[in-house]
Amino acid sequence: MTEPRPRVAVLADWWWPDEVGGAERSARAAARELAGFADVSVFVPSTTDNTYADGPLTVHAVRRPFARRQHADTRIRRGLEFLTAWLLPLVAFRLTRRIRTFRPDVVVATNISRTGPWLPRWVRARGLRYVRVFHDLSDTCWRRSRLKDSRTCVTLCGECRVKAGIMRGATPRGAVGVCVSGFVRDELAGAGLTTPAASLVGYPLVGPPEAVRPARRVDETQLVVGYLGRLDPVKGIESAIRTAGAHQRSTGTPVRMLVAGEGQPDYTRTLAELARSEGVDLHLAGHLTVDAFCDAVDVVLIPSRWMEPFGRVAVEVGRTGKPMLVAPLGGLPEAAAVSGGVYAYADFQDPAAAAAALGELLAGAAPPIAGPGGGAATTLPQAVVAATRRALSAADGVTAGRRP
Repeated sequence: MTEPRPRVAVLADWWWPDEVGGAERSARAAARELAGFADVSVFVPSTTDNTYADGPLTVHAVRRPFARRQHADTRIRRGLEFLTAWLLPLVAFRLTRRIRTFRPDVVVATNISRTGPWLPRWVRARGLRYVRVFHDLSDTCWRRSRLKDSRTCVTLCGECRVKAGIMRGATPRGAVGVCVSGFVRDELAGAGLTTPAASLVGYPLVGPPEAVRPARRVDETQLVVGYLGRLDPVKGIESAIRTAGAHQRSTGTPVRMLVAGEGQPDYTRTLAELARSEGVDLHLAGHLTVDAFCDAVDVVLIPSRWMEPFGRVAVEVGRTGKPMLVAPLGGLPEAAAVSGGVYAYADFQDPAAAAAALGELLAGAAPPIAGPGGGAATTLPQAVVAATRRALSAADGVTAGRRP
């Protein structure tokens, strides 16, 4: 007799993976991997009730009060959603009722800030098996990954401790965690939200096992450096421009900088003015695909000033063989290490030192950097499947969700 397939309820904030970002794409990939051995239904808050198929998945969009109509909704709508998510338990009532009807064997929660702590508390009260996928450090910070007013909080401030305490108390006993990097796992373990023994690391993207050979220069008469990503001060683009200027002055080689991404017009004007003062030929290209961007540059600068939980751009670029100069913050070193690309680290807050590191990277003189330990890297979908199987078997008896 064939054994019945387990039933897995996936909780998420959004199910618009092509419109929101990398975390949502990773959540969808993991849910589809789970569908290989389980019946998977996705439950998300919405402005209206709707049930539809997404490949092998059944998606239940469930109406909740004051739900955001789109990701970048009005400030008032976002504020109302935030306040009710944390102060009004009833916002999760319709979702929990639909999940209860589904009768899951295990609940897999991805990003769930739009319903606050109420869904994991409901799971805990019913003793359901629970897997929590941590895409960032948002469970320790109201403003996401401990970023406040374009500054990074390296340690837990008072606000962070409040949120971490709330989420720690809401986490079901025996939960299994999946973290997008060892950095995220260490940070969350320090905050008491998981433990190393009861959590797995699964990278959203992994490159080829062997380093890809860098392509030849785009133009031998000049160096073309590039930045790809969101145009925001915390991404360190100004430091990248200063590094390009320092390299140009120290080597005498003309530098052209290609910046691909979108942001506020006022900030792009700031970048253009800085490039003029540094004597760097700056081209603001807007949105480009990774392949088109990498075809147009000789080397990529990843100068983030904040603790990136992982850093998808490093893997996307590394896969092409384009050399990368990377800020060694947060999960960026791990992303570079699993990218299959050639890279070096630099302190972009010191443009002269970063320019020297850039020169060593281009000359092939940068010291070799060891990849992540523990053998081959595991992808996020693989880790979610492994964590779900562990939760279903409950064989290890580890209390993962909270420190004693």
